[in-house]
Formats: sequence, C-alpha cells, structure tokens
Amino acid sequence: MNKLRYSEMFYSLQGEGRYVGVPSLFLRLFGCNFECSGFGQDRDRSKWLPFHEMPHNKDYPDAKVIGDLPVPHVGCDSSFSWGKKWGHLASNDDIKTLVKKMDDMVNWYGDKEHKSSPTAYKYTPNLLQDDGVHLVVTGGEPLLRGFQKGLVELMIHPDLHTRFVTIETNGTQEFSFKKLVSENTHEAYIDYYRKFGINKNSGVTFSVSPKLSNSGEKWEEAIVPEALESYNRWPKSYLYLKFVVRDEGEMKEVHEAVREYNHAGVDIDAVYLMPETGPHGMYDYEVAQLALKYGYKFSPRLQINLFGNEWGT
Repeated sequence: MNKLRYSEMFYSLQGEGRYVGVPSLFLRLFGCNFECSGFGQDRDRSKWLPFHEMPHNKDYPDAKVIGDLPVPHVGCDSSFSWGKKWGHLASNDDIKTLVKKMDDMVNWYGDKEHKSSPTAYKYTPNLLQDDGVHLVVTGGEPLLRGFQKGLVELMIHPDLHTRFVTIETNGTQEFSFKKLVSENTHEAYIDYYRKFGINKNSGVTFSVSPKLSNSGEKWEEAIVPEALESYNRWPKSYLYLKFVVRDEGEMKEVHEAVREYNHAGVDIDAVYLMPETGPHGMYDYEVAQLALKYGYKFSPRLQINLFGNEWGT
C-alpha cells in the first residue's frame, strides 16, 4: 500500500506561477534533496549563519504540529518540511485516507465560510474547468523517488475528482510515466490517459523552480535537463520554469539555465522570474523590471501579500 508523508495540507489561493489566484488544495510532502541555505543571506558565504544556527536546526520543544513552528526567513522558507529534526510532526497516510481528508478539508472551508453553499471541490461536471479547484503537490521536493508511486496513485485516484494537478519541483528528479506504468499493473494506471481526457484543459503542470547559486546549491546538481525531459513525456503535460531572483546578479545564470534546457530539447512553455522573499516585498519592483527588460514573465508571491509569510497559505 502506497503512503505519502506530508508536513501540511491546506486550502488557499495559488500565489505563484501560471495559476495565480486559482483556489487550490495544497499538499506539502515531507522531504527534500536540497537545503537552499543561501536564500535570505549575503552573497558572501563567509557571512552566512553557521549550520547549527539555521532555523530548522533550532529547538522548539513546545511544537506539536508544523504550524507551531516559525516560518524561516533565512534559507529555505519551508525547511521544516524536510528537516530531519521535525519528521515526527509529519503525517503519513495511505492514498485513500489522504483523498478523504482533502475532500473534507475543502468542503469544510465552504461550510465554514459560506454556510450551506457548495464549493467547487464538490465537482459537478460543469465545474471541471480552469476556474475549478486545483491540486498542488509541493514540498520539500515532491518528486523524490520514494514519493513517486504514491503520487501517481493519488493523481488518478477515482475519488479525487479534480484532474488539474500542479507539481512544484526543483527539477532534479526524473519522473518517468513509462516506468511507473510498467511497474504497476493496476488498471487505474493503464486508464490514466482516459481519466486525464475528461476535460480538454485537464492534465499535469510541472512548475519547475531550478536552484541558482543564490540558493547555495551546486549548478551541476541543480540544473538537470534529463529530469525535465521526463516531465515532457507525461500525457497532457505543461512545463514552465520559475527562477527565484533578487536582482540583476542572478540573470546571467537564468539565461544560461534556459539555454541549457533548450539545448537539451526540453519543451518549456514559459519562464517566470519570482522575487526572493524579503521584508515588505523589497525585491518585487526590481524583479518586475528585470522581467520587462528581458521579456520573461513575472510571478508574484500573492499568498504573502494576502496572508503574510505563514504556514497554511
């Protein structure tokens, strides 16, 4: 039985990338292959916080759930969703249980906010449009090898009525549709194409956020074109790049990464620049100017503008 380990699940508006503003059910899986210690720190590594002082390595003895922990402002802003010290706070559910919790969560929100009015997550057929509720699987890194079978089972589960799925990945993990089908004989896997054919706009979107040197990760480990090629082979798939930048200093790497992906034959539908998290949106204007200068798309962090940089948003 496949299970997925996750740090939080919540219903909110998608704040980034292609589907900004779309009501979405977020599932944040627990685990990552990167640490991204450089975000929020000086470009001079000698000024970085030592490892033991990074937020996910501190002690918070009163924390009972991930939401009790502060959102990090240095390093990865979701580091509590992969830090080994906090694994005991994560949930671990089989797919059937997880789908039931998802349905209950979104319908509960509708009842709480609108009393008896239904939400889009009740999925009458006419709501299977671009304005319906989406599922966003994020992390951490949701395409770690140990998650992949469970993730596909979730995506095609008969009780998961949405067929609008976005996977937010760092783009380093291959995710082979052909391999997953060959390794699993359950008819649901074979039926995948038909299920994603319910609506002409349905399918899976790969929101790929390659890590540049400002993250602290190594180029040769972060830029993996063959991983993105495997995403292109998924039926009815869409792939875009979303680079986290703060100023002109990252743009040479952005251009080089795009060239490397293009040279490998990766089918890229769009390239976004998204501001690094900073106090009061301090990088937003400059990154918007870079998007205008170079012709890339601009992605806000709408969830921070609306709700602050908090868990569950």
